[in-house]
Amino acid sequence: MTLLEAALTSPLCVLSVIGDHAGESVCAIFKRKIADIERKGLTFWFIRSPKTLPVRVQEICRHSRTYTLFVEPATKGGTRPTVVEDVAREYSKDGVLWHRLPKDLSPVTGKLNKCATALVFDMMTTINGTLDLWDYGDFSDIHKPIRFMLGSSTVCAVRNETKLHPEKMKSRYRGIVAVARLANPYCVWLR
Repeated sequence: MTLLEAALTSPLCVLSVIGDHAGESVCAIFKRKIADIERKGLTFWFIRSPKTLPVRVQEICRHSRTYTLFVEPATKGGTRPTVVEDVAREYSKDGVLWHRLPKDLSPVTGKLNKCATALVFDMMTTINGTLDLWDYGDFSDIHKPIRFMLGSSTVCAVRNETKLHPEKMKSRYRGIVAVARLANPYCVWLR
């Protein structure tokens, strides 16, 4: 089974709308993060989304092997590129006990404040596929469809058909540009 097949058949996942970050193109970011995994066995992916706080991502990862699907925005240029390039030095799975980020890991950058977190991956590949967002519900309320919005472009999702829900996403189909497998501790706080 390919990484994409495993992700698409998993009952739970993280969905993330991808865009340029800190002056770096999407392709360059994936190339750098894949190189981290080849060299170090894992990588940290900076996110800031209230729907994917470490405790929530860690919870969904306890249920089954969990993946992240990186999807295109609904419209070309539909994401706001991150411009802040603070470099994280430490991570914590609980916000209490902090550890240095692994040596020789490429920089983990973004706006470092109390909302700065990162997904942790041990496998990643770029692909060209399509995802039907109506096949997913919001993990916090499985009867509601997932919703992406500015400042909340990464969400925890559960496989659940939502095509009949009145609040479903209008842009149903999204291109999948990459898939990654979450690895312990799955999601962490950064500073």
